[in-house]
Amino acid sequence: MKITINNSTKISPNDIYVMLTGANFAGTGITIDKSHALSSLTNNGFDLNGITNGRIYVSYYTPLPVNPVPTSNDYYGYIEPTLGADNVLWVDISSVDVFGVPLGISVGSDNLGFSKSHNAILKEITSVPGMNGKAIQRDNGKGNIKLVGANVAYADQPSYANYINDLKGSALRIKSLDDSPLKYDFSGTFENDGSVSLKSTLTSDTFSISVSELNSNSIYLCNGSCTYNGKSRNAMSPNDTCAAVYRDIMVGFNEGYFTKGGTNNSYDFPNMTPFASGYGNAYAKYIHEGSDSYGYPFADKNLKTLIKMPVTATTELTLTVLGDDATS
Repeated sequence: MKITINNSTKISPNDIYVMLTGANFAGTGITIDKSHALSSLTNNGFDLNGITNGRIYVSYYTPLPVNPVPTSNDYYGYIEPTLGADNVLWVDISSVDVFGVPLGISVGSDNLGFSKSHNAILKEITSVPGMNGKAIQRDNGKGNIKLVGANVAYADQPSYANYINDLKGSALRIKSLDDSPLKYDFSGTFENDGSVSLKSTLTSDTFSISVSELNSNSIYLCNGSCTYNGKSRNAMSPNDTCAAVYRDIMVGFNEGYFTKGGTNNSYDFPNMTPFASGYGNAYAKYIHEGSDSYGYPFADKNLKTLIKMPVTATTELTLTVLGDDATS
């Protein structure tokens, strides 16, 4: 599969750097784990025949290290391609760790991009009440401002305390979707002490999140501790029924689906409007409303963030580097 990087900015291709990272790389025209000036890539691109957990980073003015630091002043953004032996491409734009260089993706008739400019979204996010707008900004000194993602700068995000408090005493049901390979159905409540308590309607399994573990930090991180069948554990590891239930709860909080006195059933999430309650992850809200990019780790559960398609000998992916005031 041919990948071409289209520079639609006024920045010289000598000052735009491209780096591919990931595992099981197969391809030509680029050295993995190394930043390359865009001008040095043949025909502004390379061939990608296979990769898992891939990232294509684009940075301005500065070559990146293999593991870029979100809190650095480096201005960068990235997309995430996976192309396995089944020749099926999965690709998305991620703003989970940082909201930096805006990127657009085009594969055939499928597109991901920005309906609002980077600068417009940045202004919306940093103006949110309770957001420490100055603390999450990183200026590269050349007129480009990157935001540190909410799952990294969670302490500088608006508190979830009022949302958690508002839900006390409300019902909660976490049920798998019909097409889910993993079947689960848990019912319970947001307890009056601020905890979550659930029991499976299908098995004898129990699930709970304590008061101390249901807080702003764990919700922005989308990770923390829970108690599953009487044993305390990391909520997301292993990736089992416990992790799936926890993930659905984090989606409910981050996209604001839970409401006081509501049925609060995760089975209904796909038919609901995200952030309509006035609660949720404000960082993710404005990224979602202005782009097709991931704003938090589980955005793909219910928001447009992904292209999935079979790859043939003629498949081409165009990655467009957008100006900070541009849309795609």
